[in-house]
Amino acid sequence: MLNARRGITEEQAALHIGAVFPEIGDKLLNIIQLRKYQGSLVQASISQKAASIKDYYFPDAVDIRQNKRYLKYVIIPLAIILGVLLLSPSFLTTSSTRILQFNNEFVPQAPFNFVLKNNELLAFKNEDFTLNLSLTGSAIPENVYLITNDRKIKMAKLSAGEFTYTFKKIQDDKAFKFEAAGFFSSLNTIKVVNRPNLRNFNVYLDYPAYLGKKNERLNNVGNLQIPEGTSVKWQLNTLQSDEVSIEFQNAGKEINLKAVDNQLFEYEDTFKESQIYGINLKNEYSENKEKILYKIDVIPDQYPQIDLNVYQDTTLYSFIALGGNISDDYGLRQLKLYYQIVGQHKQSEYTSINIPIASRQSSQRYYYQWYLDSLELTQGSSIRYYLQVWDNDGVNGSKTSKTGTYVFKIPSRQEVKKDIEKTTNETEKNIDKTVEEAKELREKLEKAEKKLKGKKDLNWQDENLMKDIIKKREELNKAIEELKEQNRSNELKRERFSKQDERMKEKVEQLQKLMDELLDEETKKLYEELKKLLEEKSDVEEIQDALKRLNNKENNLEKELERTLELFKRMKFDYKLNEAIDELNKQIEKQEELIEETSDKNREKEDLIERQDQLQEKFKEFKEDMGALKELNQELKNPESLPNTGEEEKAIEQEQQESKESLENNKRKKAKESQQKAKQQMQKMSDKLQQMQSSMEMTMMQENLDDLRDIVHNLLKLSFDQEKLMTEFSEVNQSDPRFVELGQFQLKLQDDAQIVEDSLLALAKRVFQIESFVTREVADMNDHMEKSVEAIKERKKPIATSEQQFAMTSMNNLALLLDDVLQQMQNAMSEAMGKPQKGKGKDKMPSLSELQQQLNEKIDNLKKSGKSGRQLSEELAKLAAEQERIRQALQEMQEKMGPGDNGNKPGDGIPEKMEETEIDLVNKQITEQTIKRQKEILTRLLEAENAMRERELDEERKGETAKDYEKALPKAFEEYFKMKEKEIELLKTVPPKLYPYYKQEVNDYFKRLGKEPNN
Repeated sequence: MLNARRGITEEQAALHIGAVFPEIGDKLLNIIQLRKYQGSLVQASISQKAASIKDYYFPDAVDIRQNKRYLKYVIIPLAIILGVLLLSPSFLTTSSTRILQFNNEFVPQAPFNFVLKNNELLAFKNEDFTLNLSLTGSAIPENVYLITNDRKIKMAKLSAGEFTYTFKKIQDDKAFKFEAAGFFSSLNTIKVVNRPNLRNFNVYLDYPAYLGKKNERLNNVGNLQIPEGTSVKWQLNTLQSDEVSIEFQNAGKEINLKAVDNQLFEYEDTFKESQIYGINLKNEYSENKEKILYKIDVIPDQYPQIDLNVYQDTTLYSFIALGGNISDDYGLRQLKLYYQIVGQHKQSEYTSINIPIASRQSSQRYYYQWYLDSLELTQGSSIRYYLQVWDNDGVNGSKTSKTGTYVFKIPSRQEVKKDIEKTTNETEKNIDKTVEEAKELREKLEKAEKKLKGKKDLNWQDENLMKDIIKKREELNKAIEELKEQNRSNELKRERFSKQDERMKEKVEQLQKLMDELLDEETKKLYEELKKLLEEKSDVEEIQDALKRLNNKENNLEKELERTLELFKRMKFDYKLNEAIDELNKQIEKQEELIEETSDKNREKEDLIERQDQLQEKFKEFKEDMGALKELNQELKNPESLPNTGEEEKAIEQEQQESKESLENNKRKKAKESQQKAKQQMQKMSDKLQQMQSSMEMTMMQENLDDLRDIVHNLLKLSFDQEKLMTEFSEVNQSDPRFVELGQFQLKLQDDAQIVEDSLLALAKRVFQIESFVTREVADMNDHMEKSVEAIKERKKPIATSEQQFAMTSMNNLALLLDDVLQQMQNAMSEAMGKPQKGKGKDKMPSLSELQQQLNEKIDNLKKSGKSGRQLSEELAKLAAEQERIRQALQEMQEKMGPGDNGNKPGDGIPEKMEETEIDLVNKQITEQTIKRQKEILTRLLEAENAMRERELDEERKGETAKDYEKALPKAFEEYFKMKEKEIELLKTVPPKLYPYYKQEVNDYFKRLGKEPNN
C-alpha cells in the first residue's frame, strides 16, 4: 500500500512507455533529459522528437488488470469506514466538509459558546462601531481577544462573560473572530456603508426691488439675515443621498426638494417671518446622523425714525427753524410739515408743506427755515405744527412716523410790552454792571502801572496781575458783545410789534452804533501787544508804556460806557413817554367806541358793563405806567419837567366809575354823559403830555445847541492858543527863563482842555449824534498835551513842540467833527419846528472818493493861493483834519467789510498814504510829491469803492432772505449737525454685511449722546 502510494518517476515512466511502444523507444526519455538544457539547437531537437511521438495515447501503456491483485488489501479499511459511517457519521462528514469548504476556517470545539450581541454587523464610515460579546457555557474564560487584520486585541470586560470593543472611525469592512482560552469563534465581517451627507450648498438671495440692493450668492452660509420679502433659493450638493427635504419648524411643514441633477437638489421660497429650518438627508441605510439646523432672521421693514430740534424766533416771531435727523432701514419717500393756525375765535384746517429730502439716502439730516410772513399771523394767535415722514416699504406699503405737536404763539400786545420792559431793564442792569467792571479794570491798570515804577524785572505777583488784567478785559469784551446783541434783539422786537417815528429810529441806530464801537481795534491790538510782551519776558519799561496807553484807553471806555448808560436811560424814558401817549390815545378810541355802543339799544347791559370794566382796568395800568415814567425821569442826570396829571387821572376814574354804576341801574343816558366826560379828560391829559413832549424836545435841542456852540468856540480858542504857544516854544532857547513861563502856560491850556472835555462829555450823554470817535479824539488831545507837559519838564523842546502839534491837530479835528454835529442838530431842530433850513435838502451823503476829490482840490488851490502865516496854518490844520476823517471812515469801512477772498481788505495801503499827507500838512509842506500822492489816493479809493460795491452785489445775490434782519442758521443747530456729521462718518466705516445691526447701535449711541448735558 505504501509502495503503491509512492508512484514512479518520470524517467521510469518514459522507459515503460518506450518498452510498450517500440516505435517511441528512448525518444521520450531523451526529451525529459534534454529539457534541463538551454539553447536553440537543443530546443529544435526536443521539438523534432516531440512531433514524432505526439500521436500516441500514453494511458494505453498502463495495464489496469495488474491492480486486481491488490483488492484483498482494500476490503479491511473499507469495512472499517463503513462501520464508522454507521456508528458516527459526523466523524467522517465533518472532515469532508472542511475539505470541501477549504476557504472557511474550522476551529476546535470549545466548552463555551461565543454569542455576538450586535443585531447586525453594519457600520457607517468614519464613525465608531462597538462590538458586544457574551460568553455562555459551563466554563467561562477571564479574557477574550478580538482577532482582525492579523492583530490580536484584548476586549474590555464589562462583567462576567460580557466583553466589548469599539472600532474608532471605521473606514472599511472588517473581518474578525474571537479567541478565548485557545478556542476560536467563527469568522465574521463588519460591513461599512456611507451615511447621506451634505457636501456643500449655495444660497441665492433675491432682494425686493425697492431696496435697490444687489442680489447675492452665499457659499455654505445657512444662517441668514434678510430683509422682509426676500426670495431665498437653496442649491444643495449632497453625497450618497436619495432624498433631501427642508423642515421649517415655525411653520410646521417639511418640503421635499427637487433633484435637478445627480446629488443636486433645489428649493426656493419668499420669507416674511423668521424661521428655524433643518436640512434632512436620506439613503437606503439611514438619515443624516446629526440635525443640520439654521436660522433665517427676517428683518421687517421698520417704521421710519424722526427727531426734531426746533428753534423758534422769539425776537421777531417771523420764522421757525426745523432741523433734525430722519432715517429708515432702507429708504425714505417724503417729509412733510403740517400746520394749523389757531386764532382767538377760530382755527384753520391742517395744511402741509413738502420738505425736500434725498429719497435714496436712508439716514440724513434735514433743515427747513419756515418763514411765517405769508401766514399774516395776528398778535395772540398761534400755530400748531408737526413733521411726518414716510418710508419706501415696497412689501407692506409706506409706513409713517411723526413728531409730537409743537405750538408757536405770537405774543399779545400786552405780552410783548412786558417782555420788552423786562429785557430793557436787564440791559440797563448789564450796562451798569459793565461800567463797574470797566472801572475795576482801569483801577487794576493804574495799580499795575504804579507797582512797576522803578522796577527792573517782573516778579511772580506782577505777572499774575498782568494776566488777571488780560483775563478781566476778555471777560469785559464778552459782556459788551452780549450787551450789544441783547439791545439789538430787543430793538428788533420793538420795531416788529410797534410803529416807531423816524426820530426814535435814529436814536436807536445811534445808540446801537455807539455800543458797536465800544470795542475798538486799537485797544484790542494793545492787549495783544501786552500779552506778547509778557510771553517774551520783555523789558519792564516797554510793559509800563503799554500799561500807560491801555490806561488811557480804558479811561475812555469807562466814559463811553457811562455815556451809553445815560443815553440808554434817556431813550428808555422817551419810549415810556411815547408808549404812555399811544396807550392813552388808544383808550380814547375805546372810550369813543363804548359811547357809540351805549347809544345802541340792542346791546346787552352786561356786555356794556364788561367793556367799561375793561377800560377801567386799562386805565389803572396806564396810571402804573405813568408812575414808572416819573421814576425813570428821576433816574436821569438832567430830569425833565413832567406835567402834573393827577387832577385828570382822578376825574377820569370818577367818571368811569359813575358810568359803570349808571349802566348797572339801566341809566344809559347818564352813563353816556359820564363816558363823554371821561373821554374829554383823557384827551386833555393826552394833549398835555404831547405838548410837554414837544416842549421838552425843543428846550433840550436849544440847550444842547447852545452848549455845543460854546464847546466849538472854546475848542477853536484852545487851538489858536496852542498854535501860538507852539510857535513861541520853537523860538525860545531851553536856557531862556521864558521856557518855564511858557511851560506854565501849557499847564493852563491843559486845564482849559479839561473844562472842554467835561462839557463835551456832559453834552454827549444827552446828544445821540455825537459819535464815539469824538470822545476818542478828546482822549488823544489830552494824551498829547500830557506828553507835551512831560517833555517841557524834561526840557525836551523838539518832543514838546511835536506833541503840541498833534494836540492842535486833535483840537482842529474835534472842532470840525462837532461843527458837523452842530449842523445836524440845527437841521433836526428846524425840521422839528416845521421850518427846514433853506438849501438843506436830503441829498445822499457824498462817497469817500467824492470827499477825497474835494479835499484834493482844496489842497491844490491852497498851494496856488500863496497864503502864509496864521491864515495858512488854520487852512492846513483844517485840511489835515479832513484827511484824517476820511482815513478813519475808510478804516472803519475796512473793518466792517473784512478781508475778501484773496485775504486783502478793500483799499489796503490807502490809509498809510493818507497819513503821509496828514504829516505833510501838519508840517506845512505841500510839494509836488504831495499832489501826486493825492491823485494816487483818489484813483485807488475809486478802485476800492468799486470792489466794495461788487462784493455787496455778490452778497445780495447769495442772500436768500427777504428781510433786513438776519435769518442765519441758529447756533442751536450748529452743534447738532456737527454731531450728525460724526454719526455719518462712523456709519461709513461699518462693513455692509453688519450694517443693519450696527447702524441701529450707532443711532442709539448718538441719541444717548445727544441727551447728555454739555460739559
